[in-house]
Amino acid sequence: MNKNDQKDIFKKYNNEADVTRCPKGRGAVKALLNLYAKAAVNLYGSIKLEHFVNIFNDYNEEQTTIDEVYRLLLPLVLKERYYCFYKNYLVSGVYIGDFGEADYLIGLQGTKPRYLPKREDILKYAKGEYDDNSHWDSVLRYMYDIFGVTKDVYGCFEEIIDCIDGSLEVGDIIDIINSYNLVFDSDEQLMTLLNHIMQAHNNTRLWENNGYTPEELFKISSKQSKNVTPFPVVKPIEVGRNDPCPCGSGKKYKKCCGASEASESARLSEEETKQFYETWYGLLGFVNKKKGVIKEQIEPVYPNMISDMKLHKVREVLWENPLLIDEYIESGNLPREEADILRLWGNSFIKGTFLLIEYQKEFALLIGSDKDGKDIVYGVKGISNSIAGIMFRKLPVMVDTVLIPFKGKLIYDSYITSSEIGFKKGAIEMFGRMYENAMKKGIVTSIDVGV
Repeated sequence: MNKNDQKDIFKKYNNEADVTRCPKGRGAVKALLNLYAKAAVNLYGSIKLEHFVNIFNDYNEEQTTIDEVYRLLLPLVLKERYYCFYKNYLVSGVYIGDFGEADYLIGLQGTKPRYLPKREDILKYAKGEYDDNSHWDSVLRYMYDIFGVTKDVYGCFEEIIDCIDGSLEVGDIIDIINSYNLVFDSDEQLMTLLNHIMQAHNNTRLWENNGYTPEELFKISSKQSKNVTPFPVVKPIEVGRNDPCPCGSGKKYKKCCGASEASESARLSEEETKQFYETWYGLLGFVNKKKGVIKEQIEPVYPNMISDMKLHKVREVLWENPLLIDEYIESGNLPREEADILRLWGNSFIKGTFLLIEYQKEFALLIGSDKDGKDIVYGVKGISNSIAGIMFRKLPVMVDTVLIPFKGKLIYDSYITSSEIGFKKGAIEMFGRMYENAMKKGIVTSIDVGV
């Protein structure tokens, strides 16, 4: 996108002709909205205007609307460009130069839960330098202890923070340290520093996590992995065993999604999870080397410390060029079992939009189409957690993902995005008929070239 296109997009959603005088008596609200807007873009990067309004109204006696937010804040947008309006979002001013990156962030945020600070803390985020992660202080203190208190040490520390940017690549960190000619007395010092940095990284609030840290999102979304993006959720909710199930089935939670969530058979085993991700990261590492998508080197290790946002970029390139899987197999001496798994991925992956319609004890049921365009029901297992265990949405719901075979099972490629579109009674009845007809052919729980 060239600069003229960027300016046109900015003017389209931040139109100077829409500027009006601040209504009498709303000056204080305007000032407060400005602080909340700055806090929101510092914490989230992007936020739907309706969600922004909900947060403001929940935290304040004065109430506002989307229309008023646009009317009151537009003059400040045009003056400061600290944030701006884009489609139905409020986004950080850093995206004014590339709104494509804003779209990318919005897609990655999906329906992940949103971190909400306490009422007394939220406006602290209006200050760009505010950071509630004290672990970075521990990193700096340790660097001062081993290298001394100098400008170079502080410069190195700041560059490490800038380098991480949501990911943690050990090679880049070591390169930065070497560029400042800082020398360790022992390997133990290096490992201790890396552990401090990893702890700080895991407690850093990330835009792609809607303000949650990797550690917080891990506790919400997965009991197995710190760095896996499982099925996105709208918000963390607590459901009692005898409460109505949030999927909308009308059953008690313990008899519906709760049963699937508790079922270990609805997900891969710990050993299988580790094998999947090591195979997956190995493939993504090869794709990245071939295409140069991100600057980091992706290692076939689990868990992987590169951010989900960056891994997702590589994943998109992979499925646009699936023949890269064959190149990867032919490029090196992969173990036979790993090569067989990858070969099946290349031959049998199914990329598309599916209807998530039901949870069963063994898997989640997704309706898609076979090669002839006929409806088919897929039984899909979760990876480190069951899909039901990390999905709190009323069913049915449309999802986009890539289905792949793994050790005789059907899973997804670790990334699923869900639509917020709701369905009326007529559509739900139609889906029910689709489901009944597709179920006559049975549930597909594995795929190969013949499917």
